[in-house]
Amino acid sequence: EEEEEKPGSLSEAGKLFLKHTTLHGLRHIFLSGSYPRRVAWLLAFLAALALLFTWSSNRVRYLLSSPVYTKAHMVYAKRLVFPAVTICNQNLLLPRRMKKTDIFSAGRWLGLLGRNWQPPWSPLSRILDFNHFLPPPRESQPSMRQLLDRLGHQLEEMLLYCRYQGELCGPPLYCWYFLFSLFPIDRYFIHLQEKFTLM
Repeated sequence: EEEEEKPGSLSEAGKLFLKHTTLHGLRHIFLSGSYPRRVAWLLAFLAALALLFTWSSNRVRYLLSSPVYTKAHMVYAKRLVFPAVTICNQNLLLPRRMKKTDIFSAGRWLGLLGRNWQPPWSPLSRILDFNHFLPPPRESQPSMRQLLDRLGHQLEEMLLYCRYQGELCGPPLYCWYFLFSLFPIDRYFIHLQEKFTLM
């Protein structure tokens, strides 16, 4: 007797749920009405569901593309207690300065040379063709520090205007340091060489 009551109670619970549900159109599909009316409600419900998934997938794809919004607010200070500037940059090397030997030396470190790598822009695709390329000897290949010095962001390009304690200053008064963290972000610690040292 208990086995016979369970299917009845499930169907009764389903009918009760469909009768009192507020999900738009669901009770018109399954409960009352003629067959063409129920088919029309089913088509309308499926069309609304398809539109919801289409627009939602557009937003999900946008969020998965990791959009970045950067807002900078400049404040000019008359007097700095410790004249240091920290610039964090995810672009460790400038691609426009890279040559074929640079990509050969640091390609795996940069993630450019891999099995399934496809070039995102066309100028780099011809540089990545190593068919007729003779690599330089290992002892003449540049070190990572030399690559960063030559291909990285130069202080002259970043320091547009400088005034310290009422006097003009420029790139010769500054030096920079690289600090590497777990993320591919390089940090330039720029400070006055004459006044302070940073260990």
